[in-house]
Amino acid sequence: MRTRSARSATGAIGLGLAIIASLLVAPTSVSTATAATATGNPDFTANVMAPLEVTDWTQFSSQLATVKSYGVDAVSVDVWWGKVEAAGDNQFNWSYYDQVFSTITSRGLDIVPILSFHQCGGNVGDTCNIPLPAWLWGKYTGAVVNGVTLDANGLKHRSEQGNVSSETVQGWADSAVLNEYQAFTQSFVARYGTNYATRMQEINVSLGPAGELRYPSYNSHDSGTGYPTRGALQAYSPLAVKSFQQWAVAKYGTIAGVNAAWGSTLTAQTQIQPPSNAGFFFSSDDYRSTTYGKDFVDWYNKSLVDHGERMLDTVLAALGTSFPGAEIGYKIPGVHWSMTGPTPRAAEVAAGLVQTSVDMNAAGTGRGYATIVGLANRVADSGRGVILHFTCLEFNDENFAPQYSQAKTLVGWIGAEAGRQGVKIKGENALAGGITSNNGWDNVNQAFDNYPYLGMTVLRVGEVASGTGQTRYAQFIQKYRPAGSAWTSLYVRGTNNSWGLSTPMTKSGDVWTASNVSFGSATGQRFKFDVKGDWSLNYGGTGLTGTAVQGGGDIAVSANTTYTITFNERTKAYAATPSTPPPPPPPTSGVTVHFAEWQSATSYSIHTWNGISGTFPMAYEGFINGRHWWKVTLANAPSSFGFTFTNSNGNWDSPDRAYTGQAGTIYVLPGNGTVYTARP
Repeated sequence: MRTRSARSATGAIGLGLAIIASLLVAPTSVSTATAATATGNPDFTANVMAPLEVTDWTQFSSQLATVKSYGVDAVSVDVWWGKVEAAGDNQFNWSYYDQVFSTITSRGLDIVPILSFHQCGGNVGDTCNIPLPAWLWGKYTGAVVNGVTLDANGLKHRSEQGNVSSETVQGWADSAVLNEYQAFTQSFVARYGTNYATRMQEINVSLGPAGELRYPSYNSHDSGTGYPTRGALQAYSPLAVKSFQQWAVAKYGTIAGVNAAWGSTLTAQTQIQPPSNAGFFFSSDDYRSTTYGKDFVDWYNKSLVDHGERMLDTVLAALGTSFPGAEIGYKIPGVHWSMTGPTPRAAEVAAGLVQTSVDMNAAGTGRGYATIVGLANRVADSGRGVILHFTCLEFNDENFAPQYSQAKTLVGWIGAEAGRQGVKIKGENALAGGITSNNGWDNVNQAFDNYPYLGMTVLRVGEVASGTGQTRYAQFIQKYRPAGSAWTSLYVRGTNNSWGLSTPMTKSGDVWTASNVSFGSATGQRFKFDVKGDWSLNYGGTGLTGTAVQGGGDIAVSANTTYTITFNERTKAYAATPSTPPPPPPPTSGVTVHFAEWQSATSYSIHTWNGISGTFPMAYEGFINGRHWWKVTLANAPSSFGFTFTNSNGNWDSPDRAYTGQAGTIYVLPGNGTVYTARP
């Protein structure tokens, strides 16, 4: 292997109109960052959120063009479980996202899909109504989870008010439904793992209401629990109560041990209950001052974080090695109200975000957030980078009645704790209006200047496609990613060109491509990526796909093979895809049939008659020539037979076709009786 020099590289929630108005103050100059973690950092990203549901495609495309022009990298998109799998269990319809992803990438932007296992509707800013799949609740009625037989509401959170929430599945029911998250993710991979292998910047996982790791403590199923109240505890379902009972006995060994710790006189495990009077639990300070209260809050917080870990592990396993450059992300909300006042930190407790058994004022405990921030390190062994997202970067502190808000302080606490634990953190605004004001952007800049935030995702694209939002976001990007930091060249250098500079790559968005790169017949064919053409910044890797390593080894390829080679400048994901047709197989009596689907389905089959009878499953081939293709090889096929196609939705294509020995490989379009011998 040649030796080449290398250069090392360096790493809410709704308030209401009153708070938005407080942000609309006179413009303030952008502060100068001198040592911000984000400045010039190759991991810095500037993203926007797509609308919850795109309805005006012309406007959306125009907005994407605008934000791309001043440096935005990627678009975050809610991939709604309730939209994709609405028709029935394991009936996936990806057609809407085919259009969304195509529109985004056509503008040179990458994608950050949010696997949204929560409903749209019921949160501040929700402008559409997409509930969880209707079939879900009935499917698990009668199932037994942890010894509890589920009724029609068995998967749902139940609050201190006795109300149930349909926004997400409660974490105490994970063992029943993790297979649903797995199947959804696997279908996502099957649909997009090939065509968008290098275009997913990050894959974000919704872990709770509004896509955030929290309980629905201030959601619409309860009354009087919104901002700026403490919210409502969500620990009263049969599954939650039983979990608390088991946790308490496991901690103390016996009921006698529980009584000794709590000063109680319980005689049975079933008498262990969440607070019977939640109002008194908070007003009396039991949640912070009694052993029972601190134990309850510890269990409540642990249950939430354990749920987050199970979901992330499930999605990571289902992703496998697909989208090799994509990191995994999760979000925690900025519950910044009721932080002082009569019941300090109560809203954060009800949301499940903090512990009260630790010193909540100490930096060493993350002011109570150490466990939930540390979730990132619990799933870091997956091989993917893990990103924590945090909201409310645009808000001021308003530490007075009734809100007792310390939003700006909280942004600092979470940033500092992420830095202490070595967790990569990125920020968001909580309300769309917050980043249409200069004061909001000044707060965002201060967060990045003073804490290790490495990226920004703006809610939403429309707020930064014009006006103050556009001006300030462009300034923000320029501040942390100075002009010239993006690559202006990239070369494939290897045995194909005697390690010269005759194979430059072309750039679209963050992705560089070199087509028709041919390697010779000698053994030991290989290549590397050279950014400047002088080896001062070069990348190698292992295998035909993966994440490139600065100064890494040569990438081995096959002799006598032509490749299309891609490299994502931001994620460092690369791929060398053989484009040389393989030598034809020896003649057989088999016939390979390729079919272009006419609607999204999880599977397609070919149905045959007159010579060979049966229904044979087809394999998904990929997105080719603007169509999704499926194929099947019919072994020992006769010289003639009839055939048509059906899919998992129960639909049949027409008309019938006839194979008459046209070729060993044939191609068929939906609704078309022609049998082609080359892919149309």
